Amino acid sequence: SERGNYIVSSALGALANLAVHPENQTAIREGGGLKKAVDLVSGTQGPEKTKERAANCIENLSLDRENREQIRILGGSAHLVRMLLSANDDWVRAAAGAIKNLSVDEESKADIAKQEGVRALVDLLLHQDMVIVGKSAECLGNFANEAEYRQKIRELGGIDKLLSLLDAGTPDEARLAAAGAILNMAVDDACKVTIKDSRGIDKLVMLLNASLPLTLRAVASMALTNLAAEEECAAAIAEAGGVNALIQSMGKPTDDVLQEKASSALWNLSVVDSVKATIRKAGGIPFLLSVFEFSTFVPAIENSLGTLLSLAETQENRFAIAQAGAVNLLIKLLESEHPSVLEKAAGVMWNLSHEESVQHSVRKLGGLKSVIALLSSDSPLIRFNAVGSLPLLTEQMDNVHECVELGVISPLVDLLASETNVLALQNVAQTLGNIAEGHEQFQQSIAELQGLKRLVDVMLTWSDKLREQRLEAADNPLSAGSGDANTQELLAKCCYAVWLICQKHEANQLIFAEADGLAALVSLLPSEGDETLLELAAGATCALCEANAPNKERFREENGLEPLIHLLEHENDAVKLNAAKALCHLAENEDNRRIIRELGGLERLVQLLSH
Repeated sequence: SERGNYIVSSALGALANLAVHPENQTAIREGGGLKKAVDLVSGTQGPEKTKERAANCIENLSLDRENREQIRILGGSAHLVRMLLSANDDWVRAAAGAIKNLSVDEESKADIAKQEGVRALVDLLLHQDMVIVGKSAECLGNFANEAEYRQKIRELGGIDKLLSLLDAGTPDEARLAAAGAILNMAVDDACKVTIKDSRGIDKLVMLLNASLPLTLRAVASMALTNLAAEEECAAAIAEAGGVNALIQSMGKPTDDVLQEKASSALWNLSVVDSVKATIRKAGGIPFLLSVFEFSTFVPAIENSLGTLLSLAETQENRFAIAQAGAVNLLIKLLESEHPSVLEKAAGVMWNLSHEESVQHSVRKLGGLKSVIALLSSDSPLIRFNAVGSLPLLTEQMDNVHECVELGVISPLVDLLASETNVLALQNVAQTLGNIAEGHEQFQQSIAELQGLKRLVDVMLTWSDKLREQRLEAADNPLSAGSGDANTQELLAKCCYAVWLICQKHEANQLIFAEADGLAALVSLLPSEGDETLLELAAGATCALCEANAPNKERFREENGLEPLIHLLEHENDAVKLNAAKALCHLAENEDNRRIIRELGGLERLVQLLSH
């Protein structure tokens, strides 16, 4: 009856409103209401309003995961797709809303796609009703989270239709939905190309206009973030004025989310070498630094740090960043309670520390203490970035003295025992060498804190790893990579540290030898090693044997003379020089002189006279 139909429609309307609450979503399902709503959607009889209200009810009920599963099992997806294809705008609008919520699950997506729902949604992007258009775009945004459906949407011409909705004149809600769908489509490389070729980048950049809603600008920034991951798209964004528009989005009118998304896009853009200078010239650096001063929103701070980390790879940018007052702000961030901020702030500090002016600024502004404190962090990435800056910071003598006063030696020595990252260990060894150079007191402090023994342990451990890497490369040449080179560089920097810690310091020379250091050193002398490693290993030998009779004896006993003599024929002059200097000290021992002669050392030394 008419009254009965009115009662059903009214009940569906009430249930739709009640279903907004999670507890009611479960209660309606358990009370049989969900099944009845699906049955009403599938019905071919009854008033049009009943079917619309049933779809509205399903839209809210499908906010619950278990309800979505039940709707799919009951065949609700197929019935909703049929409603999409109807000529009744109210049905289409209601069905699109329900499909929007259903399509967050893979199983429901597959069910809807099986019923040609994706094609129907793409076609609806041309509908006259902009509410329907907006909901269809939202649905496609959900489908675009899956690679399979991104390809289908692209093949159906969905990208061009979505891009057309970004134009002025489209209601903001539909514009936002279309931008969100483009954002998800832009994850795919083929879609990136289509968006770029269809002038979609220009349209997205226009959405950054300060007169538009902040949410729309944020979604446009996110889409540009995804596009900027591809170099040609990044260049196109820059050409379209995107760099300047994103920078302006960092300032008023803005909010935390827009700053986060705009700085994320700038971070991706800054990876491209040609865009690094563009960001600087467009005045981006002060805007990025202003986030550190005035925002407490961690994601925005992280992304701004990430952008600066990338920008600081070039000298011009490093100067500009430092001159804009970054060092003081970064030092404050090194006290942050957020590990992600600490990690990136330490990384930016590392890059900036390539400049001598920054090395001095860090000391003058009290930053050395903060950097040293991070050496004891539980986070490997924080430790990695902190120790990375120290070889650069300790290039300055004033910094070395302050670092020692702040107790840097102890955590560095601890890292030699606990750290497993080969690059971090390289920086630890180099820093210890820098500290020791020309300072007897610092040489002694390193030895007293077991620094030499720890260096020997590292040399022995990583010498074994180097042999394993070489055996693996011999068996499988395709496996040879950066591991061997990084290991050799670590061993070279250990030799550098030993050289400077033991140079003209008899007690340290003996401590190193008694810790089996000479055996470790001799194992590095065979001539197939890296040139830098051989140069520094021979230099360390020279420093250990200078004016030290016991070490001259022990070096011979470790069979070090023969490989050292072979280095006299090495093609690298620095290797030959250090080998000759080491033999000069070793030849002060009578037994060594005899063996050097027997091994052909005299002839090789004579040949060097005509070098």
